[in-house]
Amino acid sequence: MTFDAVALCRAEPDAAAMLGALIAAGSELKMDTIEAAGLVQLFDPGDGRLLLSVETARLVRVPGEAQRLLGLAPADDVPEPVWWVESRAPGADPQAAEVARRFTAALVEITGGLTWMSR
Repeated sequence: MTFDAVALCRAEPDAAAMLGALIAAGSELKMDTIEAAGLVQLFDPGDGRLLLSVETARLVRVPGEAQRLLGLAPADDVPEPVWWVESRAPGADPQAAEVARRFTAALVEITGGLTWMSR
């Protein structure tokens, strides 16, 4: 099972915002991309294990859809429309979950919005 994190961004996360959030997640981490899948991945520089996979941002235009999908309360201040950036970390790795938390928090700090975590 993975640890999932979603950044619900008020502003479109451009390349500078994504890069800033990836650096905030861990400037020492190794980065790679899988362009065909639209993924950016971060790896531990010591043992090479995968810590985080980040998907390409998607614009959600349907009002209330983010709340419905994530089970958020109507009172949660979800921007509309919202840019949805989902990331996954291996669930049994506490370091990977922390990398996911740092990335998502940094991205929302840059773009505005809110975060959601699977636990």
